[in-house]
Amino acid sequence: MRKVCVVPLGVCLSSLALAADLVVIESTSPDYLAGEILGAEINIVLTQDAEIMLIAEDGTIVLLSGPYVGPPTGDETEGVSGALDALGQLVGHAEADAGDIGGVRGDATAENFLAQEVDDHRTSPWLLHAAITGAQCVRAEAEENGYWREQSSSDERLEVKRVASGETVSIAWKAGDNTVAWPDALPLLADEMYLLRLGDQLRSTNLLVREVPAAVDDAGVATVAFLAAKGCISQARMELDRLRRNP
Repeated sequence: MRKVCVVPLGVCLSSLALAADLVVIESTSPDYLAGEILGAEINIVLTQDAEIMLIAEDGTIVLLSGPYVGPPTGDETEGVSGALDALGQLVGHAEADAGDIGGVRGDATAENFLAQEVDDHRTSPWLLHAAITGAQCVRAEAEENGYWREQSSSDERLEVKRVASGETVSIAWKAGDNTVAWPDALPLLADEMYLLRLGDQLRSTNLLVREVPAAVDDAGVATVAFLAAKGCISQARMELDRLRRNP
């Protein structure tokens, strides 16, 4: 049996104190799928030759090989190579599943929710993009959330509607500003669907808000894993690209 733990800064602990959740980033076991989120108290069962790689909320990477039965903890050892490649595969898997909106509150439908290829020049992955339909992630304990548009040459209005409640607000977006703060009058709630219409656009952008734990929002590989697992593909890709440039 082989057990490996690695943290992004290269420090490894013999006894891991894992946070609330872990994300599967690579697996050869049919019982654990890439992108799946597991609780830290789960008892992992692996058959002979099965292998699973997970990332904890604190950024720790755990690799377990079967036969194995027990919690997702590891012993002190050398680092795991290829973690970024595994994350790239996870982002790809999540992108392929982007149309799955099970559990969404409200009356949005899957055909309105397909991922789109758009220009994306956000200065931060934590800005919500005005042109991207689908899941986008916010920090769980963010004091303020912002919205991003690519073109900023004119004054426009941003109309925001929460699907479940029907509440609607309209805010001014001034010329020259690529960003605007999310309106305080309409709280941004996890797992809620919002419809956003910018200016005189004929169609709204569907935004499904997903929340990333505070322990993960600046944790490198763990951030990528959680963003991908939550379906926030464009944000996961941004973070993965940043890590590849600055490993």
